[in-house]
Amino acid sequence: MRLPSRSFRLPPAIHHRLDYFYKADDAFLRGMGVDRLKLPERGKWLEALLADHKKPDNERDRFYLVWIFRGTCVGHSSINKIIPGDKAFIHLHLWKSELRRAGLGTEFVRRSAAFYFERFNLEKLVSEPFAENPAPNRVLEKLGFAFVRRYRTVPGVIAFEQEVNRYELRRPDQMLEPA
Repeated sequence: MRLPSRSFRLPPAIHHRLDYFYKADDAFLRGMGVDRLKLPERGKWLEALLADHKKPDNERDRFYLVWIFRGTCVGHSSINKIIPGDKAFIHLHLWKSELRRAGLGTEFVRRSAAFYFERFNLEKLVSEPFAENPAPNRVLEKLGFAFVRRYRTVPGVIAFEQEVNRYELRRPDQMLEPA
């Protein structure tokens, strides 16, 4: 299934994404592998998020999809370290806690992955969630991402050193059918 593209106001969607991190309590951030002390100043992070917005796809380092459910922004997925025609790293966040454990995250990631494979002509998506965060690990396994290995690293600029699980999904012949 193809995820339709449509325009939306960028600033409100981006601000939701930032609020997800800045308004979260410390326990929630730790559960995702995030160190609050490493969150950049909001204006600088916003600049970084918008850096690739007007670039052509083959020059982007990151790309975001906002998830909308019943007219409300409820989460996002993103890819970074994009090598068009090859691979990218996918990230997933369902902002609304009351929507978790209902299958929506899985469906949003399934559609996002199909969109990224098509838009960037990718052969592979990689994800490296915090090993102790069961939700993204469960979603990735449900969608057929293959577990590659567990290892210790600092997976991003806002993360603390942690064990991560590396998963990879090769471009399917038929785009990720519903689970």
